[in-house]
Amino acid sequence: MIINKNLYPTNTGFSAIQQMRDRFDNLQLQLATGKKASQLSELGTDRSYDLNLRAVKGRIDGFNSAIQTVNLRLDFLDNAMSQLNTLQSDTRSSAAPGGYGSDNINLTAGPNLAKARMQELVSVLNVDVDGRYLFGGSKTDAPPVASVDAILDGAGGRDGFRTVAAERLQADQGSDGRGRLTVGRVTDTVSLTEDGVHPFGFKLSTLSSDSADVALTAPSGSPASLAVQFTGPASDGDKIRVGLTLPDGHEQVITMTAVSGTPSTPFEFSIGANADATATSFEAALGTALEHVGGRELASASAYATADNFFNGVGDTVQRVDGPPFDTATGFVAATSADTVFWYTGEDSSDPRRTVSARVDEAVRTNYGVQANESGIAELMRNLAVMASSTFSSSDDTSGDRFDYIATRQQARLAESNNSQAGSIELITLDLGLARSSAASAGERHTAHSNQVDQMLSNIEEAPIEAVATELLSLQTRLQASYETMSMVSQLTLVNFLK
Repeated sequence: MIINKNLYPTNTGFSAIQQMRDRFDNLQLQLATGKKASQLSELGTDRSYDLNLRAVKGRIDGFNSAIQTVNLRLDFLDNAMSQLNTLQSDTRSSAAPGGYGSDNINLTAGPNLAKARMQELVSVLNVDVDGRYLFGGSKTDAPPVASVDAILDGAGGRDGFRTVAAERLQADQGSDGRGRLTVGRVTDTVSLTEDGVHPFGFKLSTLSSDSADVALTAPSGSPASLAVQFTGPASDGDKIRVGLTLPDGHEQVITMTAVSGTPSTPFEFSIGANADATATSFEAALGTALEHVGGRELASASAYATADNFFNGVGDTVQRVDGPPFDTATGFVAATSADTVFWYTGEDSSDPRRTVSARVDEAVRTNYGVQANESGIAELMRNLAVMASSTFSSSDDTSGDRFDYIATRQQARLAESNNSQAGSIELITLDLGLARSSAASAGERHTAHSNQVDQMLSNIEEAPIEAVATELLSLQTRLQASYETMSMVSQLTLVNFLK
């Protein structure tokens, strides 16, 4: 043999050519796909790094998905809060004391407009995103707020706001309409006494006078009472002021004026021939004045007091008057879902924002839960319900005063000065804005981190096209040379040599 296996390792040559051929095929695949390997095992020692980076990438993608969901829900909440803010502003400005309109049209339009706004409010509070209700805290599978008709008029044998308010009005006015106060007189002294220790009706607060003919005993005791003693017949224009606290906490002052002739208003009393006669006149006039206020300001204040108990806020229970009888009631009883329509049935958490939370980073959670029973939303519902459930007419001489009281309280309760209170619509909006900012900041961090991870994965997985092409051409040249060499070697036989 001219060439043996020691001089020319044919088997080894074939093996080397096969390895180059395999490498050539692999390079062709890399050039076509742009990837170094088609399966993880081909990455060699880099596979553990690749797995770790893929895990990091998965977590980042999970966080970005959560941020996307949060932003979608926040978009709906932002729009809803904007609508609530508009409703609050419109409600505050729509009713003005004395603004009865042409032919007293606003006395009729006011309640109708309030009910329409109440329906809009309920619609906003029952908004859902893919079946997930946004204003019920973590209870997202059912509308958190009852329908307007159910809230006002009841449903399924359960009482609504109108019925509960009517019961409370009886408890506040009493059987004689004087706000649970008893007027009495002994000779020259007129007394005014609360009929018991309970939360209903008028509460005596202050007593004052500019008359030199009266001696006053300020409200005191439990139940409280006051006394006005006439030391003389009084003079024309003398005034006695009785301060009363209404059921909703608002202060009302009844000013009684002494007149020498016949009284022309419920707040005037006749000057008698002596102290006893004046006291008699004052006693009768004070009773009439109490009835007058009891059918007007007290009635509207009673509706607001009912609203405070019916439209319960965070952590509060729904309460109604313990009766019947209601005109002599002395306390409340907790309402149940069997006898009363509950306006809100979502979650009742002391920290509404934390009721819905999403992890947007390893150590960052975005809290964006909202409850319809938060103070600002519940207050808007109360004011709308009071107006919507009221009945006014030109033929009812109490309508003007009741309308004015509701309008005044509506402006005060929904005033911009309340925006700083916890749970206000403005602070809820601010909290949601902070949640969006937190999610956005996390998203920016994830974008930067994801770019870094992508670059590292690219270094491990991606095949550099230029380098692959260069190596492919070099390997092609080597393979051609090897093939030519093997072809020449294959011709080295004894027969061929002897030729």
